[in-house]
Amino acid sequence: MHLTANGWWAIVIIAILSFLLNPLHYLSTGFVIWDLVRNVRSEREWFGIRVTRIGQTLILRYARACLVGLVGSIALFACGVSVTWQSIAYVSAMSIVLGVIRSRFAATPFAVAAAAVISFCARQAHLSRVIGWSWLHVVESFPIGAWLAIVAVSCCAECIMTFWGVRDAILPALLTSRRGRRIGALKLQLGYAMPVAVWMHPLGGHALMWQSGFHPWRMPLGQPIEIGILPLVFGLHAVFTGLRPQGALTHVRWFDLVRAMVAAAGFVLARLYAPLLAVWAAVALILIAEVFRFLWRRIDAAVEPLYTPNNRGVRVLYTIRGSLSDKIGIRPGEIVTHVNQSPVHTEYDIHFAMEQNPAYARFQVLDADGEVRLLSSPIFEGERHDLGLLLVVSSDEPALRLIRPFGFLETIYLRRAKKPHVTVTQPQAE
Repeated sequence: MHLTANGWWAIVIIAILSFLLNPLHYLSTGFVIWDLVRNVRSEREWFGIRVTRIGQTLILRYARACLVGLVGSIALFACGVSVTWQSIAYVSAMSIVLGVIRSRFAATPFAVAAAAVISFCARQAHLSRVIGWSWLHVVESFPIGAWLAIVAVSCCAECIMTFWGVRDAILPALLTSRRGRRIGALKLQLGYAMPVAVWMHPLGGHALMWQSGFHPWRMPLGQPIEIGILPLVFGLHAVFTGLRPQGALTHVRWFDLVRAMVAAAGFVLARLYAPLLAVWAAVALILIAEVFRFLWRRIDAAVEPLYTPNNRGVRVLYTIRGSLSDKIGIRPGEIVTHVNQSPVHTEYDIHFAMEQNPAYARFQVLDADGEVRLLSSPIFEGERHDLGLLLVVSSDEPALRLIRPFGFLETIYLRRAKKPHVTVTQPQAE
């Protein structure tokens, strides 16, 4: 079979340019980096050290995204999914607009579903003929079925990514409770911009045709083809006060699988039966996402906070990877009551107790069920200064405002709480 598109070099150049000229890739990647950079200043102010690792974490994260994107591209090629460059621009613009208005910030599955619903409404109202704007034809001709297949790949990729690099995506934070006290929280910052290649209608305007409807290897001979590379942006950014991030990720994986099945069903049924079924699948994707988001925020708000100061000892918020506390198995949310048989209630008490026996550390902690655990380890040279325990101590100093973001890049909306104004009243003279 011989396919022409002004040569294979032209196909490669157009594919690369379709990715490099897409502003969504740069915006989403920039915001993912900025969201992590903002952590550093707060961590040094609260804990005196930097916890967030940016360079190595992002390199590994995007290497995995490219690997999964390659597998997703092969699946889309095999299914004969083809889109137009105008629809790529439409979805990218929809993602950016949703980010500007702070509505489920730019995530590809939500943006595609919203674009599909808007396209259906515009087509039913014949807006391009009523208003006369030529660009509305791009909205009305949006290939909903093909983009649902891309959504299915995006949801499957998000599910796979939640098994990789999660430890580096869970980070400590301090919030100001409604009573004005500091409480601890764990932030989950897991965002991706994954490149995926699909068949693209040639720029000349001729649509790609598959003889069997699904199999690109049955393409008519001599038909011109082009390939486009588009960024799929997805992930989860959330703040948990009463839930554990690992438990939430388990439910997120099931949520991704449900969305992937709905999107794949919409793609197949629209091809085999009626295109209207793709619209209903897009509506279902929006409803599923909103219900899941609403339930998780309500559940986290209803559960008792896990990381609050405790008068029985010091509450552990986070253990730094590779530190002494991480090696001996101290977990976030536990309460350290004794160190080397000395009761502790402050960070100073812990360091003072460690000084009493520099060669050995023995911790008595209360786990989440209130059970006592004894943890001990010899201390080698240098480990005494690398304890790696981040604690929640009682304080009235303002931290981050108590909100519960749950979605792609929504942690960038976290802001500092304002320090309450203290009104001093002058005593009246008698």
